[in-house]
Amino acid sequence: MYRYLLATLLLCTSVNVWSARHCVILQYHHFSANTPAITSVTPQQFDAHLDYLASNGFTVMALRDVVLALYHQLELPDKCVSLSVDDAYISVYDTAFPRLKARAWPMTVFVSSKPVDEGLNKFMSWQQMREMADHGFSFENHGHGHIHMIRPNPDENERAWLTRIGNDIQTAQRRITQEIGVAPKLFAWPYGEYTMELVRLLEKMNLVGFGQQSGPAWPDANFAYLPRFPMAAQYANLKGFITKVNTLPLPVIRAEPAEPLTALGEVRPRLTLTLVKNQYSRDNLRCYISGSDQVDLHWSDSIADTLDITPRFDLAPGRQRVNCTMPSSQKGRFHWYSHNWFVRKTDGGWYAEY
Repeated sequence: MYRYLLATLLLCTSVNVWSARHCVILQYHHFSANTPAITSVTPQQFDAHLDYLASNGFTVMALRDVVLALYHQLELPDKCVSLSVDDAYISVYDTAFPRLKARAWPMTVFVSSKPVDEGLNKFMSWQQMREMADHGFSFENHGHGHIHMIRPNPDENERAWLTRIGNDIQTAQRRITQEIGVAPKLFAWPYGEYTMELVRLLEKMNLVGFGQQSGPAWPDANFAYLPRFPMAAQYANLKGFITKVNTLPLPVIRAEPAEPLTALGEVRPRLTLTLVKNQYSRDNLRCYISGSDQVDLHWSDSIADTLDITPRFDLAPGRQRVNCTMPSSQKGRFHWYSHNWFVRKTDGGWYAEY
């Protein structure tokens, strides 16, 4: 899986050898105090983020280099961070670009090509992106129309649905390649939403995928939905930022079911995690669902190192998330793992668009 993609990356990137096999990937949207807080960091917050990274020995790496290192289990800096941003809003050019250019730090922009092609003033232009590409920014695939890909249209069968989603991804692939001159190798799921059927579609396209679930990326993560820490609103405050960029992987090697879209009427889904033996502490591991600690944890009595996680309450329709953390042996650092649940309404309808 992804052999062709990663062989191609080997031809155009180089990775230094350091001391770890994980990296924290950050996800941004807007850099402004005048855009919706749920998807925004202020310029002052972004400055604080960058200053912290610069003052505390972090290495800011290009995302393609990180993917290559993870896939081949090459060593990375212990304090590895990669910066990504979704949607190609104009504040990326106006605010993030000059700050990162001054530091010679890379950033990956996941582009939804339709609003750029339409010239909408909230988005960057292709010319601005070409300018940024000359200064270490890279541009990858975020779909053409920024649609909810997991939602079939009414009366649309599975084949028609998958064909429509495939066309949306391929349209963005073609437009970014035409305008930037470099074919995307990476893809970010709009809204962080995916299903296993869509994962198989993405794998056929030889694209590495990224979600919006939290946690550091490491070689045993799934390369169709690698984790990123969303940076916005209260999740972008400096205290939380410091915790997140210093996280380590929780050694989860299997999550079942892998399918994040719950069955209709399933409002208390059970997640079963398998962890690497002797690399975790049962007594110190904590799990939360949508911020609540009202969770039942059940460890298997068999030889397998497995943990069942079930909410004690009904999950509301929407994008819900399981977060599991555990203190590490390094002071102030935590192991972190996150899993998505996408919950429909009991009548089969979808949660609100946003």
